[in-house]
Amino acid sequence: MKIHAGKAAICLTVLVSALTLSACKGKDSELKDLPDLNALIRPYVTTANATVKSGPGPQFRTIAQIPQNAKVQVVGRDGDWVLIVSKKGNAPGFIELASVKPSSGEEQESAAPKVEGQFETLTGTQVRSGPGVNYPVVADIGKGTKINVVGEENGWLKVESKRGNKPGYVDASLAKPITSR
Repeated sequence: MKIHAGKAAICLTVLVSALTLSACKGKDSELKDLPDLNALIRPYVTTANATVKSGPGPQFRTIAQIPQNAKVQVVGRDGDWVLIVSKKGNAPGFIELASVKPSSGEEQESAAPKVEGQFETLTGTQVRSGPGVNYPVVADIGKGTKINVVGEENGWLKVESKRGNKPGYVDASLAKPITSR
């Protein structure tokens, strides 16, 4: 296992050390000195389709794909990679620095086009009973699964069940429309 001594690893090491010291000494003053990660979040926009990796480099496992012009939340940088966090409860990951730019705040949310039709999942994911991570998981689906989208709510695709069950929801960043060729 390769240990990467980048900034993200250092930040995690400091956090673990502080927690250990606090537990051992019964003091929590060190924890109050740690930076609040929410204060480090910076809005960025992808300039191209981006591959999210589990670590800062191409050798790490791919965990998701993010389309061009997607808003992402950057909390740090490790070399040519930025660490992003999800507001939807997805695992944090790294994308190449070259595939993002700071958000001007003026990016236009396109007049929400009606989202429906055939989509394909970009990675293995879960179908939930509602549009958010706080809803129960109703199914696990694999990468490349074709899903029939009937709507969109708060960044979640509403999908029809192939078995006639109630519709479920898939994180919109984890699927792409299937284009006719």
